Amino acid sequence: MKHGTRRADKREPTRRCPTRVRRLHWSRRSTIADTAGKDLFDPEFLAELEGLVAESGVAVSGAATTGAAALSGSRDTLARFYAPSSPGNPPLDEAAFLALSQSALGERCTGLIESCRHSPRREAGQAVESFIVFFQALVPTLAPEPVRGVKATFFRLVPTLVEMAWDDSGVAGERRRDCRQALQLLETILLEVSSVRLAPAESELLFKSLDQLATLISAGEYALARDVVATPLLGILRKNRVSRSLFRLMEVEVSIQVYLKERLGYPTPQMRLPDDVARLAEFGPVRVFDEDVPQQGKKRFLQVQLPDIPILSDIVVHIASDDGEVQHNLRLDGLGSGPLDLPPGLYRFGLLYSPEEGGSRG
Repeated sequence: MKHGTRRADKREPTRRCPTRVRRLHWSRRSTIADTAGKDLFDPEFLAELEGLVAESGVAVSGAATTGAAALSGSRDTLARFYAPSSPGNPPLDEAAFLALSQSALGERCTGLIESCRHSPRREAGQAVESFIVFFQALVPTLAPEPVRGVKATFFRLVPTLVEMAWDDSGVAGERRRDCRQALQLLETILLEVSSVRLAPAESELLFKSLDQLATLISAGEYALARDVVATPLLGILRKNRVSRSLFRLMEVEVSIQVYLKERLGYPTPQMRLPDDVARLAEFGPVRVFDEDVPQQGKKRFLQVQLPDIPILSDIVVHIASDDGEVQHNLRLDGLGSGPLDLPPGLYRFGLLYSPEEGGSRG
């Protein structure tokens, strides 16, 4: 694939991943290789997870779980949370919690949120409420495999979350900060988990790390939870996310190349405007179409299908005219599309992975 030489924004864009991939063929939708099967995406990622689990295990083995505080508010809250789903059934355990329907899960979470709002420690109650709301919103977005691990982690944290919301014994300010930071890191980790597909061995080790994190938080070892598990794990996940995004992006490029050759006969990714617009208007790996925009009239858009890339605005389409006179970088929006305001002509294009610095466009 031919790439332009200009940068997409102030940061140097990361180019195509050098890993070799299989050629893919387009039918009705793009076919992306599934790395969540037996083969590992990245053995180094697995080794890093194994090392973290081993190192964190030392800290976890020395932590004694404290259990929920003996406060009337927390006792009542936990009694409602663990209540049987129907009369005569045993109290809610982890297996039953994992099997709850979305509506039943929502009812249990709502009970916890209401308890937080009645806590005498308003600041702590709000922090815990925020985490519960985050969990409740995240679960419907997850695939079946990670959802079990995320729900299991949450279930094991419930007694500690309730204790944190209700304990008004005057915990030192530094410990409260450590606790909030550990929860915030856990939120970020769960978001990272939700954006990738993991092989079974990777998933198993990842959730072992989350178990260790939950154990340290439950034991009140907030600084250890943050420094020994959460921060290193987040670093491993973020590094791996970049590698996975590059790999997926290269698969998309191959899919586009095959699609354009089959549909237009071009040997390399290119399009002629406006001649090819009608033939690229249908749904495919790449799509060009005209659309009426309120108060702007008819505008032309380019859309790229980007499966398994969590942040579509991290992708820039570099477009260059055949004579090299026109160079254009189009950052995609959250739908994988952007305005294609170019004069008639033949254009070659390629994809760049270029995360926005500080969340702003370059």
